Amino acid sequence: MTSWTLPPRPPGSPPLAHAWQTLADGLLTQRLHLHLDEWRAAVAEGKVLPDVPGADVSVPAQRPSPLPATEGSAMALLEAAGLGFWWELPQRHGAESRNQHGALHRAANTAAQNILAEQSGMAWSDAVTAVSDAAAWWVGFFTVIRHRGVHHITLEPHPSPLHEQALGTAVSVVAHGMATRVLEEALRNSDDDPDVRAAYCRAIEAGICVEPELPRLIDELAELRLVDLVSTTARWRGRFTKYAGGTGAGQVE
Repeated sequence: MTSWTLPPRPPGSPPLAHAWQTLADGLLTQRLHLHLDEWRAAVAEGKVLPDVPGADVSVPAQRPSPLPATEGSAMALLEAAGLGFWWELPQRHGAESRNQHGALHRAANTAAQNILAEQSGMAWSDAVTAVSDAAAWWVGFFTVIRHRGVHHITLEPHPSPLHEQALGTAVSVVAHGMATRVLEEALRNSDDDPDVRAAYCRAIEAGICVEPELPRLIDELAELRLVDLVSTTARWRGRFTKYAGGTGAGQVE
């Protein structure tokens, strides 16, 4: 019997997980553009979310706050981490802020504060705040059109309603995952800054603590696009399960 082995990876090629992350990021932006008109129509109606009792579409639709005075440096760090799109797309397409703060924004702010531990005014801390703020928008975007989606396993339409608290948890998970990517990039160029390393350790610790709850959260979110957003952003062992299984997370679309 012939023994088959995979050919060696070409020199300088990225690890497989990095390639999967690039694919996940691309799928995320593709879905945004595919459903942007649908999302805009739902936001324009200004009604409550049909499958999240008591939740209003206006707050999760608001664009993140602008970057502070260090915008150039913070934006450069986001670009270096491959996350320019993560902040720029909500800025471009998000609704005008009305100074309202719902559960999703509170979850994003709490996640950033827990990681930064009062560190502020630096490019890396501003970038962490920016990606956390954007996490609320991205979760909100797919939540607004969730009722039009399918279950991530059965592909049956109209997943069951969920509680807004689950969305807050999803925002926290996504914010920690994106902050980790920012801090990894900051560490590569910081000469081992102890404040950056401490923030990175806090982000990793938060990810470890939440990992046991991720399967339950994913089951509750249920809808394909929300599940892909959360599961490919969080740092956990199941991050690229769909890709590793060869099914392709974008098969429906």
